[in-house]
Amino acid sequence: MSTCKTEVIYQNRDFIFTKCVDCCRMGLMYHQVMIGFDEVNFAAFIRYLKQIDFDYYKFPCMDGIDRVIIETYHQDIQFSFSEEEFYHLRACVIEANEQLELIEMIRKL
Repeated sequence: MSTCKTEVIYQNRDFIFTKCVDCCRMGLMYHQVMIGFDEVNFAAFIRYLKQIDFDYYKFPCMDGIDRVIIETYHQDIQFSFSEEEFYHLRACVIEANEQLELIEMIRKL
């Protein structure tokens, strides 16, 4: 997204969500994780996060912390989040989507 003309849609603590005003690509940065989306894949990511129940999907990792593993479209890349990180990420993604929808509704007026 380096050549994109991005606007910040939502920002909170360790989370930033942006959207390019030209190509409509979206970017999410959470701690050291950066992910780019088109509109269809961002909607799919939201649905995916909403259906995950941490207690059901948690996995005890080698550091002794239970984590949930988030799959990506690339078979060799997964993200692991502690319970606090996961719920914070999910809440931020949902809030970013609500902000995005609000901005798009206002622009249609």
